[in-house]
Amino acid sequence: MTAGARVEHLVTSGTFSLDGGTWDVDNNVWIVGDDHEVVVIDAAHDADAIAEA
Repeated sequence: MTAGARVEHLVTSGTFSLDGGTWDVDNNVWIVGDDHEVVVIDAAHDADAIAEA
């Protein structure tokens, strides 16, 4: 990545299930990179929204 890298924040929503319980949750997704290459941190729930961002 170049020195012009950007950090973008996206919130996705979905459900989380554990030990018989299910909860509605929001998830913070971080996208770090430039126009050619990115790293996605903690991608969850909505792959299409993440790819679009």
